[in-house]
Amino acid sequence: MADGNNVFSLDVDRQQSRTLFRSPSHTLRDARVPDNDSLQADAMPDISSMTLASVVSSGNALGSDDEAMTAMTAAVYAAKSGVRNTAHKRASRGTAPSSRPHTNSAHPPMPGRRPDTDTLMEARAPTPAMYWNKRSTWGERPPQMRSQTMTVIGSNIYVFGGWNNNVCYNDVYVLDTESMFWTRMKTHGDAVPPCRAHTATAVGTRLFVFGGGDGTQYFSDLFVLNVRTCVWERARITGVVPAPRRTHTCFHFGSHVYLFGGGDGHRALNDLWRVRTEPEADGSYVWEEVETTGGRPFPRGYHTSTLVGSQLVVFGGSDGQECFGDTSLLNLDSMEWSHIAIDPPLTRLAHSATLVGMYLFVICGHDGSDYSSQVLMLKLDTLKWETRMIYGAAPIPRGYHACALHDGRLILHGGYNGQEVFDDLYTLELSSYSYLPQVPEFVIGCHR
Repeated sequence: MADGNNVFSLDVDRQQSRTLFRSPSHTLRDARVPDNDSLQADAMPDISSMTLASVVSSGNALGSDDEAMTAMTAAVYAAKSGVRNTAHKRASRGTAPSSRPHTNSAHPPMPGRRPDTDTLMEARAPTPAMYWNKRSTWGERPPQMRSQTMTVIGSNIYVFGGWNNNVCYNDVYVLDTESMFWTRMKTHGDAVPPCRAHTATAVGTRLFVFGGGDGTQYFSDLFVLNVRTCVWERARITGVVPAPRRTHTCFHFGSHVYLFGGGDGHRALNDLWRVRTEPEADGSYVWEEVETTGGRPFPRGYHTSTLVGSQLVVFGGSDGQECFGDTSLLNLDSMEWSHIAIDPPLTRLAHSATLVGMYLFVICGHDGSDYSSQVLMLKLDTLKWETRMIYGAAPIPRGYHACALHDGRLILHGGYNGQEVFDDLYTLELSSYSYLPQVPEFVIGCHR
C-alpha cells in the first residue's frame, strides 16, 4: 500500500498508510479496500501498511495435531493419492509424505479442511490429496522479506530484492532444489539498486529485472543478470521508456519480454509494453508500447499474469480503491483482450497464480478483508473453481509472497500478514500424476 509518498504500489509501508496512487486514506488495514492513493504511494494492497487486528485462518487450516496419527496419516495419503514409485524415491528428500513428517514442527501433519465455501466445486480428480510441507533449508538463507521475486532457471531458484518493512534488498539468493541449500550470489557489474515489487523474468540463463522501487522512488530501469557469469548489465535503452512503476507483471513470450500494469505512485496503470530479449546491433534495447483491441482490464497492480500457450490470463489485483476478482484474457497472436465471467468472482490481490496442467493454482493473498492461506484451483477449460483435500500444516495466511513451480511441487517463500514479515519456505507437494502428466490440449473456457 503505501510505500512512500503518494506512489502506486500495493506495498503498504508500516510507518505510512498512504496509498499507491493518491495521498491517502484507506488501506486494507481496517478490512477496507485501499483507496486510489494506495496505488500511488505504493499503497496498492501491499497491504503492508495494513495492520490486521487478527489473522484469520483460511479454509485450508488444519485440525488439531495428534502425534499418534502421523504414520496413519501418511499411509492414508499415500494410498489415496496413488503415489508413484518416482514420488516414493523423492520421499527421501522430503517431497512426498512418509512415516515421518517433513516439517519444522514437533507435531505431525494432519489432514486439512476444505475451504468453507459452498460455492466452490469439489474436485473430481482420481487423486484428490496434496500435501503442505514446511521445509528445513541450509546455507545462507534470505532474511525476512516480502514483495521479492522467485524465478526458476534449471534446477535452481533465484530470489531477488524484496524488503522487510524497513530495508529493501538487492541481493540474489540461489536455492539448490536438490539439496535445499541456499547461497548468496556474488555478483559483478552494474547491479540493480535495492528494490521491491519489481519483476524478474527468466530468458534462458538470464534474468530481466524491471521496475520496482525503494521508499518513494519508482524505477523504470531494465537490468539483465547472467546467472552463469553472475554479471549484471544495465540495459542501454533507446527511444521511449515505460513510466516508472511497481506492482506490475512481466512475462516472456516469443522474442520479447512483455510488461503489463502496475502503479506509478499517482495512479494504477493498464498499459502493455514489450522489449526484445536480444539487443539491437548497437547493443541497445528498444521498448515499444503495444496496441491492443477488445477493451483492456481496469488499471491495476498486485495482480497476476499467467501465460497459457499464446494467451495471457490476468487475474485479481487492485487499483488502490477496490480489490478485484475479475479475469481477462489477452490473445498474444491477435493482441485482443476479452473478459471471462467466473462464478463466483473470488477477489484477490498480492496473491500468486501458477499454471499446473490445465489448472491455475491461486495461493494465499488478500481478499479485500483479510489475508488468506487458501489454495484455490481454477480449471481453465470449465472456468470453475475447485478445491482439493490438502494434508500437512498450511502456511500462516499471508500475501506479498513469492511462489514458483518446480519438479512437481509449488514452492512458496516469505510474505507478509499485516503484522509480520516471513522468511519461511513451504512446498505444496502435488499428486504424482493428477496435474502434471501430459495434459490433453484444452481451450480456456471451452470444456470438450
